[in-house]
Amino acid sequence: MSKHNPQSLTFKSLLLDNPFGLLVALLIGIVGSLAAVALLGISGWFLSAAGLASAMGTAFTFNYFTPGALVRLMAILRTAGRYGEQVFSHDHLLGLLRSLRLWIWDQRVNTPLNQVHRQTKGDLLQRLVGDLDQIIKWPLAVVMPWVYGLLGCIALLTLGVWVEASLVWPIITYSIMQLLCLPWLAKQLAMSSVYSMQALSVHRRSRFMSVFSALITLTIRGHWQHYSERLTQLDEKQRKLQAQLQRVTSLVKLLGHTMTLLLVGVMFALCLSVENESLAIEPTISATWLVALVLATLGVNELMQPIASAFLAQGQSKVGLKRLNQLQRSVLETADKSKSLPSIKSLNVRNFAGSHNDVVSSALPSVNFTISSNEQIKIVGASGAGKSTTLAALAGDLGYRGEVRLNSAPVSVYDNSCWREKVSYLSQQSVIFQQSLRSNLLLGKPDATETELFDVLQLLGLKTWVDALPSGLDTLLGGQGRDISGGQARRLCLARILLRKAPTLILDEPFDGLDSDSVDRVCKALERPLYKPQFLIYVSHIDSPLDRHSALVAL
Repeated sequence: MSKHNPQSLTFKSLLLDNPFGLLVALLIGIVGSLAAVALLGISGWFLSAAGLASAMGTAFTFNYFTPGALVRLMAILRTAGRYGEQVFSHDHLLGLLRSLRLWIWDQRVNTPLNQVHRQTKGDLLQRLVGDLDQIIKWPLAVVMPWVYGLLGCIALLTLGVWVEASLVWPIITYSIMQLLCLPWLAKQLAMSSVYSMQALSVHRRSRFMSVFSALITLTIRGHWQHYSERLTQLDEKQRKLQAQLQRVTSLVKLLGHTMTLLLVGVMFALCLSVENESLAIEPTISATWLVALVLATLGVNELMQPIASAFLAQGQSKVGLKRLNQLQRSVLETADKSKSLPSIKSLNVRNFAGSHNDVVSSALPSVNFTISSNEQIKIVGASGAGKSTTLAALAGDLGYRGEVRLNSAPVSVYDNSCWREKVSYLSQQSVIFQQSLRSNLLLGKPDATETELFDVLQLLGLKTWVDALPSGLDTLLGGQGRDISGGQARRLCLARILLRKAPTLILDEPFDGLDSDSVDRVCKALERPLYKPQFLIYVSHIDSPLDRHSALVAL
C-alpha cells in the first residue's frame, strides 16, 4: 500500500502491512485465550481433586500449593493477555488505519481532475470514513477470534486424548462445526443483508447530509415533511436489516451453545458406564480430569462466541475493500496519456467556454483570442459571465468546449500534465498550506535557493515583513493563511508562481486585496526579464499598469 506500488487492497495486503505488530497482538491474545481455558480446566481439576481428597481422608497430605499457584498464574495470564491484546491490537489497527489513509491519498494524488471533481461532490469523505472504519475491524473481529478458536479446539483435543482416546472424533467434529460449518451457515443466511445494509447506510448518510445542509430552505418551502418521511423509511429499512442480522447472529450462537452441550453429553456418554443400575466413571478415566475437560469445553465455547458474529465484520470489510478498489480503478482507467508539447510560439483559442460540470452549457459565453510571444491579454466581462471559469479551463483544471491551438496545432489542455508544465496559474482563492513560509514558496520551485526566495519577496514587498519574523522563512503559517493578511497571502501565492518561471502565466484577480503600491510592485515584477512571462492572460477588476500593454478580450 505505497505510492511506489499502488496495489489493489486485499485481505492479504492488510495482514502483511505490519505483520510483526499483528503477530505480537496475536501471540498475546493466544496466551490470554489459552490461559482462560486452562484456568477453567485447572480450577475444575483442583476443586474436584481437593474435594475427593477430603472425602477420602487425605486432605492433610494433598498438595494444595502447586495447583493453587497454577490457578493464580493462569488468572494473571488471562487478565494480562486480554489487556495486552487490546493494547497491541489497537496499536496495530491505528498503524493499519494510517497506511490505508496514505493509500487513499496516493490514489487521490494520481486521480485525473475530471474524476476529482466528480468524487468531491456528494458524500465521498463520509463514504471513505465509513469504509475505513469497517476495514480496520477485520483483523480484530475476523482473523484473531478464528485463530483463538482454532487453538482452543487443539488444546481441547489434546486434553481429550489425555482423558479418553475415544473422545478424539467427537471433539474434531465439534471443532469443524464451530469453525467452518456455522460461519458458512451465517454467511449464507445474512451476507446479502450485510451488503444491503452497507449500501443503505451510505445512502442514508448522504440523505441526512443533504437534508441538514438545506434544512432552512426545505422548511421555508414546505418540503420538510416529504424529506422527513423519506428519512423515516430509510430508518425503518435499516432497523429491519439490523433485526435480521441480529436474528442470524443469535441463531448461530444458539447452535454453537447447543453443540457445546451435545459435546459435553457425548463426553459423559463415553466416559460413564452403568454398574449396578447406577452411573459410574470408567475405571481407566480420572474423575478429576473429566471435570477439567468439561470445564475446558465450556471455556472453548466462550472463545467460539465472537466467531458467530465474524461474518458481519467479514461482509462489511469486503464491501469496504471493493469500494476503495473502485477508487483505484477509476484512477488507472483514466491515466494521463498526454504527449510532450513543443515550445509555445502562439496560442489560438476559439469558441472557448469552461464549465464546472462534465456537460458544458451552450448558453455560457465563449471567448476568442490569439496571443503570440511577449503579448498580454486581459479578459473582461460582466460579473458572473464566467471569467474565472474560463481561466481555470485554460489552465487545464476544468472541462471546456471549443478549441485550443498551440502553434496552429490542436491540443487538449484539460488535465494535460505536459500543458501544465508550461503554465503557472493563480486561482482566485489564495491557497496557503499549513507549512513553513519557505515550504509554501518552494512549491513553485523546489530547488530554489534562499537568495532566489528573498529576491522574489523583495520584489513583492514582503522581505521586510519576513525579516521581522522571529523564525524568518521557517515561520509556520496557518492553513489557508488564516494568521496573515489577505494581501500577504496573495503576494505569497504570486511569489510562488513567479519562482516557477513558466512561459505562460494565467492570473485570476492577482491584485485582489493589494494596495496601490503593492499593485505597482507586482506589475514591475512581471516586467523584470527574470520573471516576465512569454504569454500573460489575466482577469482583474482593478486597473493597473499592466492594462496599458494588454489587449482587451470581451467575454
